[in-house]
Amino acid sequence: MRVDGLGLSSEQKLSKFEIVGAGLIILAFGLLPIGRTVEYPTILMAVGGLFLLIRNGRGQARRRSDVRMFTILFLLYWVPMVVSLFGAEALTNSAFFTLKYLRFVFAGYFVLYLSTSKKVRALVLSGLSIAISLWILDSLYQWQTGTDLLGRTYNGVRLLGPFKHLIMPVFLSIFLPLVLINAKLKWPRCLFWTLFLASLWVLFLTGSRGSWIALVFGGLLYCAYVFVSQKKNTLMAIILIIAGAVGIGTAGYHYEPGFQRRIDMTLMVFKGDYDSIDRASAHRLPIWETASRMALDNPLNGVGVKGFMFSYHKYAAPDDPFKAKGASHPHLFLLEVLAETGTVGLLAMLFSVALVFKLGAENLKKWSPLQAGSAITLAITFFPLNAHVTLYGSNYSQVAWLMAAISIAWLYGSDEAEPFNK
Repeated sequence: MRVDGLGLSSEQKLSKFEIVGAGLIILAFGLLPIGRTVEYPTILMAVGGLFLLIRNGRGQARRRSDVRMFTILFLLYWVPMVVSLFGAEALTNSAFFTLKYLRFVFAGYFVLYLSTSKKVRALVLSGLSIAISLWILDSLYQWQTGTDLLGRTYNGVRLLGPFKHLIMPVFLSIFLPLVLINAKLKWPRCLFWTLFLASLWVLFLTGSRGSWIALVFGGLLYCAYVFVSQKKNTLMAIILIIAGAVGIGTAGYHYEPGFQRRIDMTLMVFKGDYDSIDRASAHRLPIWETASRMALDNPLNGVGVKGFMFSYHKYAAPDDPFKAKGASHPHLFLLEVLAETGTVGLLAMLFSVALVFKLGAENLKKWSPLQAGSAITLAITFFPLNAHVTLYGSNYSQVAWLMAAISIAWLYGSDEAEPFNK
């Protein structure tokens, strides 16, 4: 039985609905560098998900473990948003955002219904892998020439790739666990190692320390999967992966001034004084202090989702450098949830984390590599100590919930155990 590059046999055929649906999911990620146009496939998927939910009935949805898990996970973040509307600082803005947020749950349902078949999941994952590979190639071209294919420049400090802002490393930290495991399973070995080392190099050059932390976190989880599942034949691969990461990091420090500056700045945290820690955290200490005061003054349900920016000046210290212009978010998921949705949001968030880790503890030994990668993706996506973007932001929320749906589809799908080494 012949198997093509997508991991599908020649006997398997995709219906027109599956092809169009998979195309929409891939576009929802592939269009990310082009700005708000990425919302169009998401809206179409949300409409499709609502239609499928109505057509199949709520009873059938409740009987499906994947839909039930996704719904519970979504409600653990959305219900605190609703509760935060009571006494919200900017009620109209918060209410409108909370209502719009529902598009992500319906888009997620669309992904789950479409991904019942493994061939669709494989197609989506292959499309995502191709998109990531193109981002990496474009970033390497930008690093070498100073300008990428879209004319965006690299100034030797922070590599942006095909994006206008420093968002690519955030997305890479979410996508890479599944993409790299898929490449290890389906691609020639030389292509896998090329993608792995190139991804690390680009991530280091972006200078996103939040993404570095996510990368280490995901790597540790994957190592735990390997040891617990007793796949001893992959230990050498892990050693090579760690050696490759250390080698790339060392080379980056010695030959890339921008990367060296980010490392040196990070190491200032060990000096222990306030100014050094503030510089090491990219001057986020005043923002974290303001967010803490905001949370303490609104302990139950916060100031309202997306209300942080409207409340900042009220809680900022007189010498806060951001007091005049404010800050859009606390740059830490944990503080963002506490400040905007209070203890209600924090407890729900911690419960969601416990839910994912409980799922892992119960199934780790029997998961295939792609299922383990899916669980790692969920853990990274909702990791409370993420410090890069805003948890409730539209771009991050879209990526987070669509990847959550894809990951849950793999976790609960009929997935034959695939040997990690071909």
